[in-house]
Amino acid sequence: MQKFITMGEGHGDLFELEALISNNHGRIDKGIFLHTEKGLSTFLLVMTPVRGNFQAIYTIYRGILHKSGTGQKYKMIDGWCREHDIPIVEFSTRDPKDFHEKDQFYQYITGVLRLNHLIPPLT
Repeated sequence: MQKFITMGEGHGDLFELEALISNNHGRIDKGIFLHTEKGLSTFLLVMTPVRGNFQAIYTIYRGILHKSGTGQKYKMIDGWCREHDIPIVEFSTRDPKDFHEKDQFYQYITGVLRLNHLIPPLT
């Protein structure tokens, strides 16, 4: 069972993400940047599954300006992941604004991640 945990959309989310990566890098499976054509990118920090197949996925929802890799938040997150040898996956997805609710976007992303074998299938 995967659970999306939204960290926020401001600067506090960055400080929390940095601490999470620094203190728990051994439990992190991968980082995923979800880019859209025109909007802000979303970042997912996928943890390894724990007790009972629970898998936390920490999210910075629509909070990262990508700009072909030159956005400041993007560079910071990319650097933290590389510093701790956390694999990074990047791809384009539908814009979260295409969905009426955030939960619908997360359901869509869960399907995309499972189809691409980036998270385990439903058991």
